[in-house]
Amino acid sequence: MRAAALSRLFSLLPPAVTAAVRRYGACRTDFFDTLAEIRLRADRAASLTVGGKNHPLPVTLTAAELSALLVTLCRGSVYAYREELCEGYLDLGGGVRVGACGRAVLTGGRVTGVSDVTSLVFRIPSAMEGVGEEAYRLFCREGGGMLIYSPPGVGKTTLLRDLCRLLSTGREARRVAIVDTRGELGVGYGRGALVDILVGYPKAVGIELAVRTLSPEVVAVDEIGSRREAEAILGVAAAGVPLVATAHAATLSELTRRGGIAPLCRAGVFRTAVRLFRHGEGVGVSSEIIT
Repeated sequence: MRAAALSRLFSLLPPAVTAAVRRYGACRTDFFDTLAEIRLRADRAASLTVGGKNHPLPVTLTAAELSALLVTLCRGSVYAYREELCEGYLDLGGGVRVGACGRAVLTGGRVTGVSDVTSLVFRIPSAMEGVGEEAYRLFCREGGGMLIYSPPGVGKTTLLRDLCRLLSTGREARRVAIVDTRGELGVGYGRGALVDILVGYPKAVGIELAVRTLSPEVVAVDEIGSRREAEAILGVAAAGVPLVATAHAATLSELTRRGGIAPLCRAGVFRTAVRLFRHGEGVGVSSEIIT
């Protein structure tokens, strides 16, 4: 999955960027396994995120070059992708997501378009089998829902993806419904995985649809936090379906005070929590029971 994603991405990036990335990668044996992001900025230095650290590249794109690249990513029609861009990202397929920021076009206080794009952030999927094993054992032992949290960019989606793989395969395979709003979570599964993937649905809609139509034994969703999503998740809990989800936070106390998460914890939706944190150039994992 990762090799195919990188190959396709390099075919889309400007040759100068691809060449700079490859030159940097030639200096590290683990580079293509640990490369997490490529960031391009209008009239500012491009950079890489590798092993949790940022590394500038000797490449600068003009605003015109960045705009031309965006048109290429949108297959010639930025208008056709306006809804995704209003949400701040593009789905390139294969688990590659592009964060896009620039000048918001507002209509009635609502973002209806983006102009003058100033940054494009290419997030590269990781498919590290085994990273979800501790979470899998905890889920099997404790039952109930599971909340995976960390600051951005530490590896929540990677862990959740591997947890879904473990839950949906093997002798105790479960039917796992994956709500993959941004095209990152529902990729990289083998033929034997019992996964049903709802791609592109808003999270709240996807959660409700999964429970109503797919009879899942587990529902998985990435990056929850809104009150609308909380309402949908409470519906899942009422149906007796455990939810595994991720959210941004540095500490559990910070997370459980948040408006879109607090009611879920009070209702007992999540039995366990898994925290990811930076540990040198790697990632540490700890877990706890939510009381």
